[in-house]
Amino acid sequence: MTIKALENFIHDRKQARGLPLSLLRDTVLGIDAEYFFLQQLSPPGKKEPLVHALGGLPFSLKSAIETFLNGLKGAGIKPVFVFKGIQLYKNERPFARPDIKQQKRAEAWEAYDKAKGETAVNIFNEIEPIPVSEVSRYAMQLLRENDADYIVAPYSSWAQLVYLLKHEKKYIDAIYGSAEVLLYDVERVITSIDFSGGGFLWISKRNLLAELGGLGNEQLLDLAVLCGLDFSSPFPLFDQSHLTGTMAVRSARDLIRNFVSGYGAVMAYAENPFVKESNYIDTYSRAYCAIKYHIVYTDKGDLEPIITDNAPNDIHEFITQRLPPELYFYLTKGIVGSEILNTLTSGKFIESVPLDGGESLEYRRFLSDLESMRSQSLSLLTQPLHRFYQAKRVYVAYWFERNNEHEIPHRLTPTTYETVNSWNVRSPILDPKLVELNQKEVNLEFAVVSLDDEKFAASTVTPKAPAELLKSSKEILANTYWRFLQLRSFVTPKHTLTPWGKALVTALKASRSEDLFAEPLIVALELIRFKVLTAKTYTPSYTGLPIRGTDVEKAHILLIARVASLLPINHMPIGFSGPLSRNLLSFNSFVTKYTKIARTLVECTVFSLLANSDADRLAEDNAGWAKLGVSLPFMSGPNSGLGIAMKTYLDELCGKSDPTDTGERAKMKAELRKLFAHALDVVGDVERGFRLWDAVVEAVKVSAKDGAITNAEATAFTDADAWVQQRR
Repeated sequence: MTIKALENFIHDRKQARGLPLSLLRDTVLGIDAEYFFLQQLSPPGKKEPLVHALGGLPFSLKSAIETFLNGLKGAGIKPVFVFKGIQLYKNERPFARPDIKQQKRAEAWEAYDKAKGETAVNIFNEIEPIPVSEVSRYAMQLLRENDADYIVAPYSSWAQLVYLLKHEKKYIDAIYGSAEVLLYDVERVITSIDFSGGGFLWISKRNLLAELGGLGNEQLLDLAVLCGLDFSSPFPLFDQSHLTGTMAVRSARDLIRNFVSGYGAVMAYAENPFVKESNYIDTYSRAYCAIKYHIVYTDKGDLEPIITDNAPNDIHEFITQRLPPELYFYLTKGIVGSEILNTLTSGKFIESVPLDGGESLEYRRFLSDLESMRSQSLSLLTQPLHRFYQAKRVYVAYWFERNNEHEIPHRLTPTTYETVNSWNVRSPILDPKLVELNQKEVNLEFAVVSLDDEKFAASTVTPKAPAELLKSSKEILANTYWRFLQLRSFVTPKHTLTPWGKALVTALKASRSEDLFAEPLIVALELIRFKVLTAKTYTPSYTGLPIRGTDVEKAHILLIARVASLLPINHMPIGFSGPLSRNLLSFNSFVTKYTKIARTLVECTVFSLLANSDADRLAEDNAGWAKLGVSLPFMSGPNSGLGIAMKTYLDELCGKSDPTDTGERAKMKAELRKLFAHALDVVGDVERGFRLWDAVVEAVKVSAKDGAITNAEATAFTDADAWVQQRR
């Protein structure tokens, strides 16, 4: 949650105080992950504005996280990151407010299309950073690699941090976060750390209350609610008067002074048409109680209000409907993400406009086609839950159909779990196959290739045996992967490969093991199956299409570039410099959306396995559960950078007198290095893109042979492949 008005007030009034960093030596610092990563996504003077033009994650994110962790280590400070969990009850219809970010993105692209590159970058820079939820899974993986602890709160991160600070065992010694923390019984909060200067800034609640004219603790909470939170709108009269920031804080303070409390102020304006029409009394009351009686996850695995005295018995009315404790446990470990839980508790999934603008009919049809995957995920999630959730109706709301919500059916017969519960493969079967395939650990590639052995595939048909439950993370991961592959029709219910599965195996065997192509190949085949990975131009009005050569050659270039864009470009930890392509950003929207939904399906698959007692849940320790969470695939999608590099190389080559000439190709390599000056090895990345292309072409040939796709669909790939061979 964010209280931007209060943050602005603190900044304007210079409330932060400095102290030497040495005071924090040998302490445990609780870090609000939402607050911290927002700082990293938009550092002063170092923000990466073109993330909105490329998709994916900021190039500097990994370096920023590791630099911060190394700084903490050098200062003798142990971090505990706390991520926020499920979104609180939000009494506001979808798309009620204008999408300022999308308006800005459209303005930026308009400037770029007019060759006003600097203006475009400046407009992109004005847009708020991407949501922290987009980077959280990747961040958890980095934290684990650097031996930094983290948990996911059931709801808000700041309430969970206060619980850790106030616990008798003193799990943390101080909090690094935003002003929201001061809404509780906390006297001070650290807001920034300067390792080079050896100091940190902190805010005192006592000083803040004095600056606000002597308000009390309860009145500070009143003020926060009146100014607005990310789950509740500000006082309607503030909206009508366009009061924001410090002006909103001062107005809220004056209202509280005049009417003693925030509730008193709201009631005094109860008959005001703006207050009445927005039902703000209800909004205010829910938000106030949601903060005061917020739910935290205890060290005993229970959920309880942070203030138990006089806590109401209808907390579900302003938080959300309660879920089983086991599900919250998996949430805290990052095994199940908050996105699908938000959908279940709210009964609604909000499909917002993608980065490119989402103008193509193909993308909108694609979203509709993905509803079957959402149904599978919800079925897996709700099957072991109370009948309330099994029967709960869930809808998806699209930005392009704001008044028409679509129900996602999830009460399926048979249940999705029942269709895949024949995968209970234990180590005696699993381990010899790992040795045979020279695999040190279970991954997606092993799960696919192992089933190419029909004898082994037959041995994996293993009904659940209560005396022989799955135990290790290795067993849980392997059976999760196999269940996922069956759900996505790469494997049959009899555990044999489908035509799509055979195509995937062929592609993997044709590629280098060190290339780790399993995930991009699955995405490629899925997008071919959904008929969106084609040479067709979906949005002709978008810039960044190939411009040289014949129409046939342009189609070849576009198809090859789209395949290459399934891989990331390796880049220095600074902002991108090079040509942009709104057209390839449009294709990136398909890739990103599939990756997110595939990840959700994997998470629900592992939850279903665990919640149905197919595994011994007491066999793993905390470290094992955390490792399981960061081991699941489809963690984040790539940006469009490598697709742009591939398109640039082939398009520019088409303008040469002889594009197949070895000398011309060597010149284009040098030109690529100049155009993508901050890429670490753009030529090597393009060559890797070609290797992925080779693997996809092999998969397409098998798919056509087995009837999974038409010969016409395959010809688009094989013709492009024949054309490109002398241009590589």
